[in-house]
Amino acid sequence: MVELMRKILFKGKKKDNGEWIEGYLMDGGMPGEKRIFIGKLVIGKWTVTADEFDEVDPDTICEYTGLTDKNGKKIWENDIVEAWSQGSRAIGTVKQRVDGLWIMSPAWQNHEFWELKPNSNGETTVEVLGNAFDNPEYCIKLSRINLFSSYNSPRLFSKNFI
Repeated sequence: MVELMRKILFKGKKKDNGEWIEGYLMDGGMPGEKRIFIGKLVIGKWTVTADEFDEVDPDTICEYTGLTDKNGKKIWENDIVEAWSQGSRAIGTVKQRVDGLWIMSPAWQNHEFWELKPNSNGETTVEVLGNAFDNPEYCIKLSRINLFSSYNSPRLFSKNFI
């Protein structure tokens, strides 16, 4: 059986105009101020060429999870997503745990984080609502919920959350 590896992609906001760009991540490689670029790689038989790389704001870099939402949209780190499980609705930001698992944060069910993965039929209820950079109002609402819940308590959001 052959396992397919996920494509390692990143996105970030271009420094010159604030537009999102996705592709491969490259460090400027020079001493001094850190400069990060995202762009395309053209892979030939014996060569790899960097093409159309743009400098991005390092604070906006997000990794692609390898997953898509119920509408076929790519799910990125720092996306704000909505999901349904066992009749409960949760909204959270996409984060990667130390072990590499992509989760919604904050979202708990049965004392476990809501893992972002399709069900056994390959379907998902996850829907991307926006991201933490373009939709800070979602982050404010999520942080207010966190202020009123203890660290170890379940954090399920009702249908009336947003």
